[in-house]
Amino acid sequence: MNLLQQLLQATAAARALPALPQEALDLAAGYRLQGQALQMRQAAGEVLTGWKLACGGVAAQQRLCLGEPVYGPLTDVMSLLPGSRVDLARLIQPKLEIELAFILGRSLPPGRYCDAEIFDAVAEVAPAFEIADCRWQGWRFGAGAFLADNAAAGLYCLGARQTFDPQRHGHLNYRLEYQGVLCGSGVTDAREETPLGNLCWLIRRLLADGQPLEAGQLLLSGALLAPLAIQPGQYRLAMLESELMLDFQTELIAG
Repeated sequence: MNLLQQLLQATAAARALPALPQEALDLAAGYRLQGQALQMRQAAGEVLTGWKLACGGVAAQQRLCLGEPVYGPLTDVMSLLPGSRVDLARLIQPKLEIELAFILGRSLPPGRYCDAEIFDAVAEVAPAFEIADCRWQGWRFGAGAFLADNAAAGLYCLGARQTFDPQRHGHLNYRLEYQGVLCGSGVTDAREETPLGNLCWLIRRLLADGQPLEAGQLLLSGALLAPLAIQPGQYRLAMLESELMLDFQTELIAG
């Protein structure tokens, strides 16, 4: 059984795989396997809905011996509605990330774009949860294995959308609570890697790698807080003058 088949079976069974040696897959091999997996999922009927950025910060990049962020694809089967009850049994070892989502208002053909041209292509922004889920035991992986695992993209959920304004949305407050208890908070432009900066990097890198960017696709900015191991209960994100909630359960009630 090849590695892609093992990863697909791990997803279906919600079971982690033994970690690979660090040198087993390099970055190029990881992206190649990621692309092959996406093609298989699209052939099975999944629709590409956008992309996530990962390892936006220097510390995360250093852990994987990277010199820049990396990315992974998102599809329609990963999308959750706000307020959803999520069965933790369908996941392997999930972690919750809060992010800013950008939605393209028009397609971007291959080319070189300045920041202002990229911002002009974005129609909307929304608060977002990403449920990262790793198929390598203990979240242990090298850079190539991380990419082969789709950059740990599991599920995502977008909140209420607003028309994008790069001036206004360069400075946003955010606050995450679990069961009414504060987990973390901050301001986007106080970060080492800002969502707007990550957006520009992601779009330029995707275009350079020959990935089409189409109107309606979303781009996740990278985590605004350190990922949290998910516990049963409600998580609430306050951002963009709205609240986004997901309710994680170990056993969902029928009906």
